[in-house]
Amino acid sequence: MLRQGRRVAVTGIGLMTCVGETPETFFRNVMEGVSGITASPRLAPAHKVGCIAFDASRHFTKIQLLSIDRVSQMAMVVADRALEDARLKLEDTSRCGVFLGTGMGGTESLENAYWNFFKAEQKKRLLTVPLAMNHAPASQIAMRHGIHGECQTFSAACSSSSIAIGDAYRRIKDGYLDTVLAGGAECMLTPGALNEWQSLQVLASAQGDPSTGCRPFSKDRSGFHISEGACIVVLEEMEGALRRGACILAEIVGYGVANDASHITKPDEAGQGRAIEAALRDAGIEPGDIDYINAHGTATAVGDVVETRSIKRVFGERAHAIPVSSTKSSHGHAIGATGAIEFAASVLALQHKAVPPTAFWQERDPDCDLDYVPGKGRAVDGLKTVMSNSFAFGGNNAVLVARAVA
Repeated sequence: MLRQGRRVAVTGIGLMTCVGETPETFFRNVMEGVSGITASPRLAPAHKVGCIAFDASRHFTKIQLLSIDRVSQMAMVVADRALEDARLKLEDTSRCGVFLGTGMGGTESLENAYWNFFKAEQKKRLLTVPLAMNHAPASQIAMRHGIHGECQTFSAACSSSSIAIGDAYRRIKDGYLDTVLAGGAECMLTPGALNEWQSLQVLASAQGDPSTGCRPFSKDRSGFHISEGACIVVLEEMEGALRRGACILAEIVGYGVANDASHITKPDEAGQGRAIEAALRDAGIEPGDIDYINAHGTATAVGDVVETRSIKRVFGERAHAIPVSSTKSSHGHAIGATGAIEFAASVLALQHKAVPPTAFWQERDPDCDLDYVPGKGRAVDGLKTVMSNSFAFGGNNAVLVARAVA
């Protein structure tokens, strides 16, 4: 019999970002407005990206590395870190799941395969398909930990990992699963992938120090920096987590999704508003109950204005009293993994009773007139309920709401 309406706890965080590889380091750097954007040694110097000094040989054998792409390697490592943070040993794995979001899966393996095909006399690599497929990271995690419940992959561009966390929350809430490793991973720092992103004219241009180029909601914004990264949270049914003495980092109380159905790249205020309203309804709370919003905030000319309008559409005058920040200015845009990274930042904000800033914000835009917490983070007394927005190409909008647990 399904046990509907169960509470869902966040008990562990594992992450790997360009501004930190532990929750403590990550949040400290984000709060200080530190940028992880640099010139990658794997790319042309002109590319300023959020790259990670990840040595896979420390975690995998040479034989294993032949069949595991970089994106799966990172996902597997952060899954281990999340379980360690939760102090959790998986037992009844038929009641456990893996829900992972990724935009393109094994981009590096796929690009190398095409390069070899067109430039090296149609050279083939035996394992390209299992290396590159979007479902590989989730499958590798499930195999590593013997997880026999659901193993799902979500690929909805920038909202992928938020949807993974949201659907995992629903599975536990409705009684289908008791524990889920949920989040996302993305590693698309390859010459071909970056070239295509540049063609969309959404990447940040050089403005002084290139690492400060992503300036969400600022009048001089010009776009975002692509980054790689991975983040997984451990979600558990609340009563079971409390019985085992787990440290409860937060409780997920709301999840809303809505589709624009209007344009493949241009965001829609109404669609975003519907997702925000759906999350509030699911949480059973009013707009006045939200104490902080981690915005999608990509620093694009159109996107930041539309998100500002969608927030004001739902929250009305209350919108001007809510701290709203985009942490992409520090950790870059990790596409399919970014929603999970930003959800982790929101949970950590609850833990520290402080909200991260929109780093490198310079000048007010009349069309972006909310409190974007410019420069450095801010302590917030009574911080209790937070919202994390993810709005994707294709019009797929996902919103998560988490609450502190006394």
